[in-house]
Amino acid sequence: MPESVAIVGAGVAGAAAAIRLAERGVAVDLYEAVPEPKPIGAGLLLQPTGQRVLTAMGLLDEALALGTRVDRLFGDTPSGRAVLDMSYRRFHPEAYGLGIQRGALMGMLWKRVRELGVRWHCGALVEGFEQDEAGVTLRLSGGAKARHAALILANGSFSRLREGMKVSQHARAFPWGAVWTVLPAPPGFPQIELRQRFRSASQMIGLMPVGRADHADGARGINLFWSLPVAELEGWRERVGLDRIKQQMAELFPDVLPLLAGLRDAGQLREARYADVHMARWHDGRVLAIGDCAHGMSPQLGQGANMALIDAHELASEVGGDWPGVFERYGRRRRAHLRFYGQASKGLTPMFQSHAVVAPWLRDRFFGWGGRLPYVHQQSIAVLAGYKTGWLWGRLKLAGC
Repeated sequence: MPESVAIVGAGVAGAAAAIRLAERGVAVDLYEAVPEPKPIGAGLLLQPTGQRVLTAMGLLDEALALGTRVDRLFGDTPSGRAVLDMSYRRFHPEAYGLGIQRGALMGMLWKRVRELGVRWHCGALVEGFEQDEAGVTLRLSGGAKARHAALILANGSFSRLREGMKVSQHARAFPWGAVWTVLPAPPGFPQIELRQRFRSASQMIGLMPVGRADHADGARGINLFWSLPVAELEGWRERVGLDRIKQQMAELFPDVLPLLAGLRDAGQLREARYADVHMARWHDGRVLAIGDCAHGMSPQLGQGANMALIDAHELASEVGGDWPGVFERYGRRRRAHLRFYGQASKGLTPMFQSHAVVAPWLRDRFFGWGGRLPYVHQQSIAVLAGYKTGWLWGRLKLAGC
């Protein structure tokens, strides 16, 4: 019987799972389709729950050295109406978000993967798999095959391998996406909060301090996020152009002008697309889906990397016995937490990215006024921090933390 576990995808979920399993003595083979993996993606906001996982991995100190602590999330409209005003410290005196560049986080994770001796197969495209009672056989591009005791899918929201699992599932692409970049922070530019400006739900700009890309980088960055319908993402450079996009940003939020001086080429802006992924359960025998592959959601709650780290940590806590049993126990452990955030993401997204009229009107009045009430503020920050497991009650309890 094969002893090693295969993980497909070397993003946050896949790399973190490889680390946590290897630390438990599990032999791991990590498969990545890209010959030379490079971190691509927007800056990340790591919540207190995800920070606890990094602490357990011994990586939080390095993450703090590279990233930037975020104390507050503030969003308003052009008229000055406050929509969001949430302080981590009002939730807990020592709580904060951690803005970090994806490249910095992935560099830390990939370094640890190599230190642990995980077998990393770069340029190895997994095209399919078959499982039986004794293990899982991977079908690789070029006709090669590989045999493993179990398979963990961590290759993102748009995974085609997930369709091979005999589990009721659906993945729906969001009609809204974004363009984003990381720009050098101008002198004196605020770097203590995640700042957003909304015009209804059809326009949104987001600014978040994300620190340095690596230890040699002296410049601290600001992640710039500009919401766009997916239909407008296609060919936006030729149809709209960089100058017009920058003009729209400045019209919505004039304070962004000093930052936009660093945006000189349309190639600096990358496109982001998202999908809502729902699965009746996340395991099928010896196959398990984690991260965005299992529960992709919109970026509104800032939970993507956070959930990926938690998935990896909780999976490792269940290691012992046969793999189908491990995966089933993991599913029970994660169910309440993931179901809550899936529902919350689906409910909140139309309030921030849509052509809706009523939803953003309710957002402006409920979040702005209601957020000043201590109980509502506490519950809102608990959601943002990644602790909620139910609408009325329930808090996440991380194994061993």
